[in-house]
Amino acid sequence: MLNGAIVYLTDKNNESLDEISKHDLYEKQLFLDKVNAHDAQEVENYFIKIKNNVDNIDALINNVGIAGPTGKLEELNINDWKETIDININSHFYYNKFSIPLIKKNNGGSIINLSSTAGLFGFPLRSPYAASKWAVIGMTKSLAVELGEFNIRVNAICP
Repeated sequence: MLNGAIVYLTDKNNESLDEISKHDLYEKQLFLDKVNAHDAQEVENYFIKIKNNVDNIDALINNVGIAGPTGKLEELNINDWKETIDININSHFYYNKFSIPLIKKNNGGSIINLSSTAGLFGFPLRSPYAASKWAVIGMTKSLAVELGEFNIRVNAICP
């Protein structure tokens, strides 16, 4: 933010946002909002709000996800599986979908999707998480090809 960047940050947790709001640049160059990342309408409304404030954005850092359940696949609760897939895949989809038009208006930019090494290798007892992170990598690779002609780089970071 020292070079004039304007940062829009979301979290599902008010406590985290309250802590960050103590930053000197809050409401000058740093804007915070509580957004339920796996609610498509909330994410769309958030990007409409951004669009009403700025013409375009340079980048998206998409860091949404939960660890999900641990256990043998045949013993997992179906709702826990669905929640992991919903949050870890659909949230990335929503943020990518609604940010792309604003990045295109910038004539280029960057999207960074946070995945995991679980998206590259199999991990025992972690199939919901691994499956969701493989999907994020697949989405990232597809978007990289799709958006290259618009000078938009799309990469995944796999900590």
